[in-house]
Amino acid sequence: MQGSIELKEPTDTSLENKTQKTYRCDLWRGGFEGVLSSGAQTFCLFIAIRFFNAGETTKALIAAAPFMGMFLSMVLLHYASLTHWKKSTWGALPSLITGVCLIFGAWAQSLTLFACFVITGYICRSALLPFITEIYSDNYPPDKRATYFSKPLLLSVGIAAFSGFIGSWVLELDINNYHWLFTFLGFCAIAKAVAIFLMPSDPILDTPHVNPFGNMKYVVQDKSFGYVLLTWFIMGFANLWTLPLRVDYVTAPEWGIEGSAIFVAMIITIIPETMRMILIPYWASLFDRMNFVVLRMILNLFFGLGVLLFFVTSNPLVIGLGSALIGAAFAGGSIAWNLWVTKYAPPGKAGAYMSVHVSLTGIRGTIGPMLGYWTVGIIGAQNIGILSCAMMFFATLMLIPEIKHGRETNLKGKSL
Repeated sequence: MQGSIELKEPTDTSLENKTQKTYRCDLWRGGFEGVLSSGAQTFCLFIAIRFFNAGETTKALIAAAPFMGMFLSMVLLHYASLTHWKKSTWGALPSLITGVCLIFGAWAQSLTLFACFVITGYICRSALLPFITEIYSDNYPPDKRATYFSKPLLLSVGIAAFSGFIGSWVLELDINNYHWLFTFLGFCAIAKAVAIFLMPSDPILDTPHVNPFGNMKYVVQDKSFGYVLLTWFIMGFANLWTLPLRVDYVTAPEWGIEGSAIFVAMIITIIPETMRMILIPYWASLFDRMNFVVLRMILNLFFGLGVLLFFVTSNPLVIGLGSALIGAAFAGGSIAWNLWVTKYAPPGKAGAYMSVHVSLTGIRGTIGPMLGYWTVGIIGAQNIGILSCAMMFFATLMLIPEIKHGRETNLKGKSL
């Protein structure tokens, strides 16, 4: 009896040590990610529009870059499994490339070079997501996963709001300061890579597929997982095709607002990130305790109303209210988006399930901005807001039959 206790205690201690070290490293990762997030949300498009006078195609490609990385993450996960490197190594490598690209992009002398480096950098920034989710699944206990994840996320959004304000102030002084701003973003990406590399992790398991898109089979085999992915695709598309349009709506002269750098940062980054910072602990607590499907439905309604208010007027106060509601939705949405597959995936399959979810997000996020820019030229910004809100409401209604299953899968994985 005593021997068995002695054997168990080091195991428990080892697991706790892994959890705490992952958490400490993730705090550093979250801080640097906050700076990168402000760059992705605001400054890349702002510089492309104001400094380089970019056309619609270039703007759409820059906006779609993070989602191209999400789509390619499934391919990366497939080939990474052949190396038997640690998950933390593969999580760090794309972030390192992001840093190098942003530093080179900072000093690019043409729109073409600037766009190429920024697009490549932000593709890599998103490609690491399945590896990080796998580390969370391995190292965080299921009943506290959202709680551990929410603290670095809270730090990330707080820093994003602060760096958004500082960055906009620097650009307001002189737009040529973007050279140094993007250099700083690059070094933050490299520091983020170091934080991920130091996370305790196991080698990536061999893939059972010859096809790099073999994980897509789970969409069909796990019908409940596939159905939720369908509703998420509709809702996510309605959100993501407006994402770059929000920056364009308050920046470009054709919409009649043409806000300053500080105003754009306030609407696009500071207001929503502040709301996220306030509400993340609340949503994290709900994610660990309540029916995930019901939580997702509530978040959809917040998103829908926020997008509607953002585009139906040129009144700064109403746009600000819409931005605040979008931020409130993102507070819960960022937790749900990153962790929901851990409630559905069988043991050892979190990375595979996440790669499917991330890749589908990449598809809608890649085609969304392009279709958004094309559609807004036909029906106008107000109708984009109304149509997006309607799509989100429809996706919410589709989730009603899944409520029962959401209750059953709460706080535990589901076997295929």
